[in-house]
Amino acid sequence: MFTRIRTSLVAALAVAVAVSAFALSPEHTEWGKGPATYLMTKEEIAQWKAISTDEQADKFVALFWARRDPTPATPRNEFREAFDYRVKEADSHFAFGRTRGAMSDRGKTLILYGPPKKIEHTGGSVAGSASASGMTADQENNATYTWTYEEETANPAFSQPRAKLRFIDRFNNNEFRSERGGIDLVAAQQRAIQLAITQPNLTEPPSFEAPKPQAPATPAYVPVAAPEIQTELKTEGLKTAVAEFKKSSKSASPIYATSGENVTPAGVTFAPVLVYIPKSSAPGANSTFFGVVEDASGKSVLAFEEPAKLAASKDDFFLEKSLTLPQGKYRGYFGIADGDKVSIAATDMDLAGSLDKDAAGTSQMILSNNLFPLTEAQQPTDPYAFGGLKVVPKADRVFHTTDELWYFVELRNPGIAEGATAPKMQIKLDVEGIDAAGKKTKMSAPPMEIDAAPIKGVANHFGIGSSIPLASFKPGDYTFNAKVIDTVKKSSYTFTEKFKVVQ
Repeated sequence: MFTRIRTSLVAALAVAVAVSAFALSPEHTEWGKGPATYLMTKEEIAQWKAISTDEQADKFVALFWARRDPTPATPRNEFREAFDYRVKEADSHFAFGRTRGAMSDRGKTLILYGPPKKIEHTGGSVAGSASASGMTADQENNATYTWTYEEETANPAFSQPRAKLRFIDRFNNNEFRSERGGIDLVAAQQRAIQLAITQPNLTEPPSFEAPKPQAPATPAYVPVAAPEIQTELKTEGLKTAVAEFKKSSKSASPIYATSGENVTPAGVTFAPVLVYIPKSSAPGANSTFFGVVEDASGKSVLAFEEPAKLAASKDDFFLEKSLTLPQGKYRGYFGIADGDKVSIAATDMDLAGSLDKDAAGTSQMILSNNLFPLTEAQQPTDPYAFGGLKVVPKADRVFHTTDELWYFVELRNPGIAEGATAPKMQIKLDVEGIDAAGKKTKMSAPPMEIDAAPIKGVANHFGIGSSIPLASFKPGDYTFNAKVIDTVKKSSYTFTEKFKVVQ
């Protein structure tokens, strides 16, 4: 993945697991060294040490998973399915050098405790070209990821309602290691091990009879009506609030909206929409996320109302949704209703309506201060998710001097030279602005090569991006100009984005 979120060397196990490998197949030998060892009790470790044949190993593994099956009366083992999925995700996102991601500190944490409620990244550089902007020579801090577990995920293992785990790249080599801090990680692992076991006294794995194949029944044809598209808000209070906002542009609390247009590998075009909510504007738990989209004539063509499911982005929050609209120019009004308090933001949407999945093109350029790997599988039309990487647009365009300003662009079907596996791209950056004292400033970097890494699971799609530390920027208003050059196809894309820097 473009961000090269590749982490630490193998995490030291709480108890070393020795493997009697002289008579075991490589598959069993690897199993005894792999992520399943995180879940072994001391007794199981001793039993595995004594195993010397594949037959014994097969029986051990079958019983190992059966003891952790939450539904022992069924052939399906949901615990093992969740384990396998977490291992796959860890291997995809946290691999480092020759070390598989599941054996890194973050991989171990994901496997033992599941995905955190919140992931924050500070310092350092996540993209390979992050230090190549040429705009500052500031020394970057050690990169740090902070994972926050809360309530139902924190209480069982950490015995507290909120737990923060930090992973630091102390040697600036992408080797992230966990920091103990105030959390007893050894005790937490032992609690996780015990919580996983649902049948501690089981001595033999259950056997289930395979279902007998049956001839499929021929279903009667029943025509299915096309789903009705909602074009009007159903709540009168929300209709009134949108009408008042269109007249005055006044919102109960400041929120910000942004949108774009993307295409899936299957050729489905969609418009991702994100509403950015500053911490001071955060609504209550039972709020409503709503939106209405109007065409150029002011006619409502799409509307929705649904429970607001806020996601955290550093200290702020966001809501998001993907919409399907035909070609045209639109004005979208998106908001949050928290009782009688209604906050609204508007954004223009200029949509092609149908993007050619096989043609060269790009996404919008996204400015962000928050990029992180997803710990759950994404759908092709999930907003602002790129092959397992989440890029949260900073829709208010306000960054602090302590932030890193990230820019990100998805490339579709760029030119690739014969024999190459990735495109050869260049980028030219310019930033100009006026600080709070009225002084104009301009910073430029000559065209330089930038890595374009394949986006996982999406053929011929690549991601480029980098970060610019803002410590040397004075508070003020700035314009970010970027020209992305495809040196194989001899074509280019130009982006212009405005942003503000504050203390």
